[in-house]
Amino acid sequence: MGQKTNSLIFRLGQTNSEWNYKYSEKNSEESSLFLLKNFEIQNYIDRIFKFYGLILQNFQIEQNSNSINIYIAFFEQKYKTKKLYLDNFKKHNHLKSSNKILYPINSKQLILFLNNYIINICLKLYFKNKTINLKTQNLNKKFENTINKNNNKLIYKKTLQNFKRFLKDPFFQNFIQVLFITVSQKNSSKLLAESLAYYFQKSKKKHNFLLFFIKTTLNKLINNNFSKILGIKITIVGRLNGAPRAKKKILNLGVIPLQSLKSSISYHNSVAYTQNGTFGIKVWICEKD
Repeated sequence: MGQKTNSLIFRLGQTNSEWNYKYSEKNSEESSLFLLKNFEIQNYIDRIFKFYGLILQNFQIEQNSNSINIYIAFFEQKYKTKKLYLDNFKKHNHLKSSNKILYPINSKQLILFLNNYIINICLKLYFKNKTINLKTQNLNKKFENTINKNNNKLIYKKTLQNFKRFLKDPFFQNFIQVLFITVSQKNSSKLLAESLAYYFQKSKKKHNFLLFFIKTTLNKLINNNFSKILGIKITIVGRLNGAPRAKKKILNLGVIPLQSLKSSISYHNSVAYTQNGTFGIKVWICEKD
């Protein structure tokens, strides 16, 4: 039964659970309206960020009658944004300082462009009389800061030496960072599920190779000192390696008590649309207290 239940909804109301949507309603009808609008805002921002090579890891919103406060933690897929930065760099030097932001050449300028020229304008049209405050956090920079602290850099380099054969591919270079962030940051199930969905959309085969890579990498990361998780469960259903029929693959690493209400579980499901049909991806992450 635990496999068919959304772990986030299953634990609502517990002391170790927190709802990402917060609003002050006057009645039950207004509460349902706030909830619907919050879902629409999240889906809109998620699509915009995906288009520019950014994956949402955490999304929180606080809404009242006067203002909307949005907090976003995102991961930058550098192998996708690199081409965007190179194309814009040619146009960037010929523009005035006020118009350079229209052609971002780094992650900081990209977020300013999305905030000032897309998200803020559209949300003001959707919410006419409300002030919108957007706060973002770049997980790539946060990851670099945590690695440089104490002995984490030595542990990181020793861990990378075990995956030299994977580092030739830019996707796997990026995916190793995703796995490091998944292990070291809380609420990272969405980041891992969306990264897997993107790989299945782009790759028709070599799916078993990816699962082997995930299993060998996470087995060595979960037991490190910087790990904040106890276990990970991943289920993938689809035509793996272009097989004529769909199959189900399950990865169980560590401890995943799905039916224990005291455990802190981060859960997300994603769908990858490919030429071989759809792939259903579910990720459970059991976090330490």
